[in-house]
Amino acid sequence: MKKFLFFLPVLLLLAVACKNKKTSLKDGDKVEIGDFIEFFPEISLPFRMDDTSLVKKSKDSFLIGMKIFQQFIPDSILKKDFNNLSTLKLYSEARVKEKGKETYLFVKAVGGSKRACYLVCFSDDNKYLNAMPLVKDGFDNSTSAYGLLDKKYQIITYRERRQGGMISTFKRNVYFYNNAANEFTLLMTEPNEEIIENVINPIDTFSTKHKLTGDYVQNKKNFISFRDSKRANELSFFVHFEKSNGECKGELKGVAKLVNNTLAVYQESGNPCELQFSFKGNTVTMKETGGCGSWRDIKCFFEGSYTRKKAPKSSEAAGKKK
Repeated sequence: MKKFLFFLPVLLLLAVACKNKKTSLKDGDKVEIGDFIEFFPEISLPFRMDDTSLVKKSKDSFLIGMKIFQQFIPDSILKKDFNNLSTLKLYSEARVKEKGKETYLFVKAVGGSKRACYLVCFSDDNKYLNAMPLVKDGFDNSTSAYGLLDKKYQIITYRERRQGGMISTFKRNVYFYNNAANEFTLLMTEPNEEIIENVINPIDTFSTKHKLTGDYVQNKKNFISFRDSKRANELSFFVHFEKSNGECKGELKGVAKLVNNTLAVYQESGNPCELQFSFKGNTVTMKETGGCGSWRDIKCFFEGSYTRKKAPKSSEAAGKKK
């Protein structure tokens, strides 16, 4: 009897909590932001949404009224994919919270033959931050696609096309939510060799005014490019390497902060990967000081020394010599 009396307050609190939890989010209902977030089923990571799961019928009990949705999330994320929001159906798919940080909601949208799952990010105090499409179906001729939030809170999107039972093209992007910039930062993109035959440098056309900028190379498949960034104490960079006859590859694009005149460090909040770039003369030495396994194969690392390639003379300079 005493044991029962001891647990009675706890049971009463649980009963009140269950009673207060919203069982529906219909337009016209009075809904607070806490109710809205709690309406999404809590899950553990990793969470993956395939296009095949996306086309399955969701339970009506998970429906979210459009006006309720618009109360907490801008409908501009939907308008990019759906023309008619009046007939669009929205469903709460899942919810997960990174301890002391952001809450991630997975929202499914169904409009005719088109379907999409969006990842929506809220702050620790339940304020809307940003959103992005995770996976879509019915928008293009992709034959397979999925979206994933892994245990490191890295966001992965993947789609592929097949011909004759074989994968002809695919695209895999890896993002993370950068709370400092309030954006989903692209960490890595991985097209297959049928899409690009040579390595494409995504920052090649950026300006090179800083004295450390330029292309530091070992060969055409192993190089580091540094370019100007928005801030004077930062350098934009792109690393690509292929070791062991191409069996071990790595690639990463980011912004490194200059610690002093000869050292730059890449480190993003919420991202375990960390790189150091040490400059000496026309050489830069790269060292992986944090776990960057998501951007390389298992048996190789971001490391080694690279020599700056002599910059080609501009046509203007060549004209002056003449």
